[in-house]
Amino acid sequence: MAAPRSKANTSTDKRRRLAGAALVAITVILLLLNFDASLTDSAAHAAHPKTPDQTYEPTYPDRGGSFGIIYAANGPFVERAFRSAVALGDGFNATLFSDAAGAKACASLRRQHRRNYKDRLAGLRCAVANASTTFGFRAAKLWAFTATPYDKSLYIDADAFPCASFQWLHAELSPALERYDVMATHSSMRRGYAHALHWLNAGVIAFNGHHRTRKVFLDWLRTYEAQKAPTTDQRLFNEAALRSDARIMALPPEFNCKSNYKSVRYEWLKAASPYFYRRLRKDWACCKVPSVGVCAIDHECRFPVL
Repeated sequence: MAAPRSKANTSTDKRRRLAGAALVAITVILLLLNFDASLTDSAAHAAHPKTPDQTYEPTYPDRGGSFGIIYAANGPFVERAFRSAVALGDGFNATLFSDAAGAKACASLRRQHRRNYKDRLAGLRCAVANASTTFGFRAAKLWAFTATPYDKSLYIDADAFPCASFQWLHAELSPALERYDVMATHSSMRRGYAHALHWLNAGVIAFNGHHRTRKVFLDWLRTYEAQKAPTTDQRLFNEAALRSDARIMALPPEFNCKSNYKSVRYEWLKAASPYFYRRLRKDWACCKVPSVGVCAIDHECRFPVL
């Protein structure tokens, strides 16, 4: 027969349970306080609202010309880029550059989804990038900048989701590309640069078809292919831009939101709960970054299912 538990042991167990419950409650409260994004997908990207500082009309004219979105992707990222293009809404122009296998996969996705997105997919082209296969998708990416079929282009990484419609992006960027040749958001990385200079992020780039702009991208492609062991393309993009006489302008942060980077606050969860951390890191909902405002493009968030 088991000996009866003493009052001291019972009191110790009670304190342990209370301490455990308090720890769980504090953890839950901290997690809730850190959430500044909804875990549900936004369906408002088609009717993109304007922030207060976007209510004025541009003071310089838009001379027109074709405007389109370009993507570059190989392998499984072809489907990701396809889903990003579909999210642009009706009436978009987009070209997806890939290798031969990726172009076939893109065409297959068009056939698969033509019933649900017939009007949208009319503006999507699947193109083979005539580039070296040595450098993977980056060869297709750098080639895309020199082979864009549009007078004014917006390059979007395959893992970036458009929260704004194509018409909104066109209306906002086309007039700006009359005055500036290359536009991209700031990057937090600037290794090797003076503090007075900043890096531009190479994941979302708007550019026009001026010869100054073309020289930037040809220089970028040449220096990238000249590397013996190429890794990142962003540093070389910035160096090519600084060497050029192109008119460079920084895009505001809403053109390259990073809602999933919110999960860096939960780095301590890697050891405690790798599954929960992966959910935060990879499955973060798009377009919800109140610290930035209204997102136009969200990078590396969870795409809605087609």
